[in-house]
Amino acid sequence: MDYNISKDSDIEKEIEILVPRAELEKLIDDETEALRREIKLDGYRKGHVPRTLLRSKFMDSLKIQAMDRLVKKSYLAVLDEEKWKPASQAELLKVEDSDPIKLQLHIEVIPEFDVTDYLNIEVFKEAPMPDEFLLEQGTNALREQHSQIREVQRPAVVDDFVTLDIEVTEGEKTKKDKDQTVRIGNRALPDEVNRALVGIKGRETKDVKVGEKNYRLSVRKIEEKSLPDMDEAFAKKLNFESVEELRKKLLENIKIQEERRIEDGLKESISKVLLERIHFRLPNSLIQSEYNRIIKEYNLPDSESNKERFWNIAENRIRFNLILEKIAAKENMQVNENEIMAFVNKMGMKLSEHNRNDVIDYLGGILTREKVMDHLYKNAKISEKSRILTPKEAANDTHSVRH
Repeated sequence: MDYNISKDSDIEKEIEILVPRAELEKLIDDETEALRREIKLDGYRKGHVPRTLLRSKFMDSLKIQAMDRLVKKSYLAVLDEEKWKPASQAELLKVEDSDPIKLQLHIEVIPEFDVTDYLNIEVFKEAPMPDEFLLEQGTNALREQHSQIREVQRPAVVDDFVTLDIEVTEGEKTKKDKDQTVRIGNRALPDEVNRALVGIKGRETKDVKVGEKNYRLSVRKIEEKSLPDMDEAFAKKLNFESVEELRKKLLENIKIQEERRIEDGLKESISKVLLERIHFRLPNSLIQSEYNRIIKEYNLPDSESNKERFWNIAENRIRFNLILEKIAAKENMQVNENEIMAFVNKMGMKLSEHNRNDVIDYLGGILTREKVMDHLYKNAKISEKSRILTPKEAANDTHSVRH
């Protein structure tokens, strides 16, 4: 096999490959033999149909399958020799059925780049919020978790939940939705609808005009969220001896979460520095693939507005992952299969023979990148920075100048 590189950029290649026709003939013979082992024809048992009969009867499909194998085999041989890392499947531009057979392929590849200056990155650590604030936030979140929704007979107020039938008429078109539950004050609702729901009563119907649309709101029930008091009964319900013990444990957990939040913020800062320092072009197919994954994850359509929102995010994700993989190779930081399986067991995941290798490869990439980020975090230059005061702290602050 001979080949010539006709286009050679950092992310795109075009190659012309010359393959002796005898290689295609051999592959056609292989395909014929594989078909012979499986097929039965009138007058012949499986495995005993003459090869000449199969070639005359199925030559077109046999040749197509053999050509597919020839293209793939030739393509992989060039990749191996040139040490290219493909970004997508090769595009077959042209085939000349001659001797030798001429193949013209277009390939997008991951560019070669170097990583330097990735240790001792200077980032600023945000001071943690005061214990009093953290405890208040944690208490509110805990009460929310244990809140109850109960029906009320009074007129509705902001933050109540209203279950109603909504009928929207615009021109000659009417859309009806039954048993819809909405929270009064939700910004997803038109302001006019929110205002109309305040003061509405059970079984009441109201008509509201919003632009060219007419809303008919028929209330079925009104409910309010009830938060538990932070008292001894609530503490005992959560298996604590006292409110004080509950608050102490709650603060411990919240402070751990706060430290994780700050660490995540520092790692995000390190990520931004790396993206600013290390530049290289990316094949469009890689970005497109990640963009498609994002809009699928969020169940969004492929639109110009979503491309504006997510294209750069997709590009930065791909670029950053490649940077981490390059650092991992440079620092010889990889995870072994035992580490991967420990993670699989911890997460309660089940592997089958069908997906085992793919899942291990996928998780190996994730865990390797996490290991690199931990390494960069431990080797970063972290400086403390002052935290913006809360209004309550500012009121009690006696310093004329804060450093």
